[in-house]
Amino acid sequence: MESTYRMLYELISGFKKWEEKKDSIPESVYIGHRLFIKECSRNNIKPPTDLKELIKILELPSSEWGFNNLEKFFPPDASLLDSEIGVTIEAEDFLEEIHSPEEYEQSIMKKILIQCRNHKLDDTYCFIRKFLSQSKNAVIPYHELYECKGRINDQELVHVFSSCYEIIENLYQYRVCPYCGWTLEWKHGHWRCNKENVCHALADFQEVKEFPKTNNKMYRMRPGIQKYILLPGMSEHRIADRLRKMGCTIIFYPEIDKYDLKVICGSKEFYIDVKDYYNPRQLAMYINGKDISEEEKDLLYIVPDYRTKIFPKYQERVSSFLSDDRKRIVKILSETEAVRLIGGALNEENTI
Repeated sequence: MESTYRMLYELISGFKKWEEKKDSIPESVYIGHRLFIKECSRNNIKPPTDLKELIKILELPSSEWGFNNLEKFFPPDASLLDSEIGVTIEAEDFLEEIHSPEEYEQSIMKKILIQCRNHKLDDTYCFIRKFLSQSKNAVIPYHELYECKGRINDQELVHVFSSCYEIIENLYQYRVCPYCGWTLEWKHGHWRCNKENVCHALADFQEVKEFPKTNNKMYRMRPGIQKYILLPGMSEHRIADRLRKMGCTIIFYPEIDKYDLKVICGSKEFYIDVKDYYNPRQLAMYINGKDISEEEKDLLYIVPDYRTKIFPKYQERVSSFLSDDRKRIVKILSETEAVRLIGGALNEENTI
């Protein structure tokens, strides 16, 4: 592993752990600091002498750190830390796509994926992903979580799935997100849904509802599950519903998540992967790093409509960062564009 990549991993995972548990500084932060100093030495830059100075540097766009080849792994226009939200969305996206799942112990869905692949649990994986892709399951009482676990016939998988949720203390302090059903928290003068607060641009937040009073223990999806599974999963279901109405057959997570959706329209097949990165450069970095097989030339990378609503011309920005060989074969579309493309192909076949 390249030292620059390792430095980013240690810093981001360390500050993420510190953000979640503030009583002590994780060892990863110190390791990342030492690696940062080594990178400074390689690039003839004055190193930060303490964590306070390091934090100030990490709040700058990474292009201003002065390191060569850093943009191979991290967007130059992004910082690693933000004084208001802590670890940035781009930094969290870096962790989500970490090269080796074993390196980041909180990648819950990757553990579920590996367990299901190792034991050929196709149906179980599909059940779990579908469950976590529905807004009605964003916040649930204990008995519903218990019933769901009862449908998983693998004890190791039950244990890992349980960690997708966390108990909610003081439910009265939260409100129901009108878009995804998760928990809104009152921060900086308004209700926020998770760190990025993407839902704020997608629903009416003028009058948010309280959770119903209950004596039951209530659980919510962990923040990472809400961001990386629930929100893009809602996009997957919207696409599937629209295409079914056109007469297409939809297979969710074929071959245990080789793709998100396999779409069969008459004699034609389409493969869909929904990818939701805050920064379009990071989606391009992901695609540039993949091996593109002949089969994957038919793959459609789909950006959720909410991402293109927040970031106009998002797809064009991604394409501008792709390597030349990827630009020729990779298709990057919004949800709406994908449905239109597949619907057009289906109509064309029906008129022949």
